[in-house]
Amino acid sequence: MSPPTRPPHYVGNEDHNWPLEDCAGFLIDTLSSWVREPYEFRGHANGRLWRQRVDKVSAHLLFVSDLGDGHIDLSIDPTNWVRAEVFVVGELKFRVWLEDPYEEKDFWPDGADGITPPNGDPPGRISKRGRWLQLRRADFGLPAGASLFWDVADIWS
Repeated sequence: MSPPTRPPHYVGNEDHNWPLEDCAGFLIDTLSSWVREPYEFRGHANGRLWRQRVDKVSAHLLFVSDLGDGHIDLSIDPTNWVRAEVFVVGELKFRVWLEDPYEEKDFWPDGADGITPPNGDPPGRISKRGRWLQLRRADFGLPAGASLFWDVADIWS
């Protein structure tokens, strides 16, 4: 279990010099606020996600889906990256490392260097208002599919 090798980027730190740990807590608060009420999604999985518990440094989100029910644990790593661990039917499926560099939320798999290629995107992204999530299958060890990406969006998108 290792976050990217560089420090995380948080717009609040870079624009206002807020402490990284505070910025990571703000990111957890933002992510969990999007699912304060049950949030229905569709795409490569279909289901519902909602917040069970949140505090300044962690959150526990629950989901039901056609691919299995589970939960997502959000917490702040000592490196100030936000760690998200996704469990389906009690089994850890994957871990991602989140940051908030500008409007979209970017995320990376375990052990990534955290470097976005020129004119490219990070391996995973969440829209600035939480309406969609997209990740490159190969970067997260997901089986190949008709698309290079695995994604979900709210049912109104």
